[in-house]
Amino acid sequence: MGTQVSDPTLTINNVIVAIVPNTLSFTEGLGEQAMTVASAGGGNVEPVFSNNVETNLSMIKFEMPAFIDNIAAHRAWKAASNQNLVQISGRTPEGVITRTFSQAAVLSDTEIPLQSDANIAVEFKALPAI
Repeated sequence: MGTQVSDPTLTINNVIVAIVPNTLSFTEGLGEQAMTVASAGGGNVEPVFSNNVETNLSMIKFEMPAFIDNIAAHRAWKAASNQNLVQISGRTPEGVITRTFSQAAVLSDTEIPLQSDANIAVEFKALPAI
């Protein structure tokens, strides 16, 4: 039985970002695959496997409190286009996980809530994780 990473460190452009607990997730950027069949005659088929390289992008999602400094940081990440560097690291008794995402960009026009207990939901797209 293992221990889940529940307190990861998120670093964007070499600055540690304080996030809402249990909101950080990512995809590896390995893309989607498809499997179909080709007819081999006589009722026989052979599997045909393909990679959809259009989907070879990582995604990083998290929420952070809607503080003035976080709003400014989000605006800077958006303005940097795809020149952001996102790093995730976490440790458990069983080991360490680290992922680095280069050329990360905030693509959507993120909603910035101005209310008590508000959080900003942030999503980056990037090159596949290393």
